[in-house]
Amino acid sequence: MIIISGLALISCSPQVNVLVRKSYPPREDNDSVVIYKKAQDIPVESEKIGTLQATCNPLMNNCDSTSIFSLVKTKIKKAGGNALLITNFKKPTLLSSMLLSNRGVFWLSGDVFLVHDFSSPPNTVKKMNFQDKYMYVGFGVGPETGLSFMLPKFSYYNFQNRKSFETYYGVEASAWVIHALFMSLDCLYGVKKNIFTFDSSLGIWWYPKLKNEDGSEGIGPYFHSTLNPKIGLKFRGVWLKAGPSIHLIKDYPNEQEKFGILDFTKIGNMYYNFEILIKI
Repeated sequence: MIIISGLALISCSPQVNVLVRKSYPPREDNDSVVIYKKAQDIPVESEKIGTLQATCNPLMNNCDSTSIFSLVKTKIKKAGGNALLITNFKKPTLLSSMLLSNRGVFWLSGDVFLVHDFSSPPNTVKKMNFQDKYMYVGFGVGPETGLSFMLPKFSYYNFQNRKSFETYYGVEASAWVIHALFMSLDCLYGVKKNIFTFDSSLGIWWYPKLKNEDGSEGIGPYFHSTLNPKIGLKFRGVWLKAGPSIHLIKDYPNEQEKFGILDFTKIGNMYYNFEILIKI
């Protein structure tokens, strides 16, 4: 939002950005675009195809409700949509515009829809919350997962639109089967604003007891539970995350307090998690 607001302060015309999940055929110029203010008014026979953000400063050219909605409809038709659900609409005061502050920026955001049948009834029985579900594979290291490299961890995420931001929850699991079977599992909850994310997971990690080739006792077993807050950058199909890991429970053999893999991410006295998620 900060970047877009900054563009609005220096640009001479409205800035409209439409982000769609995949390519759709553009609509005809004479096709109409319907504006909705309530989710339950959208016809049942429709699908959300993307999101839209528009902004400008009223002191610039063509920055009024009529002009910006006209430009928004043109952008939506080019993206293949025919309806917009407004999720955030702010009109600045004249004083804030003259001061060139972020509060003086005209701001419009919403969800872009492709309505297949406008004659279908509105979804008044079950309110639409536009949940987006995604699967990711993850590569990382840290107390949350141990090591997920040769065999990545798999993640399920469910996103909910909250107008000016998104919330999400997820479940992740991984297993390492080379040399020894060790596994991890965690549940998380977070918030997303533009490309920035913050979430925290509660995870468990287990490593079995091993024996050496000569039959003598090897390392293990190891078990711990951790709290893992992480900040991230999510763009397109890639998600980068990093953050500290706080041990809640640690059950290690007394004579084997350290585990080599986890020491890779220890900085000072604190352990950290680093991961890359790729959408599938």
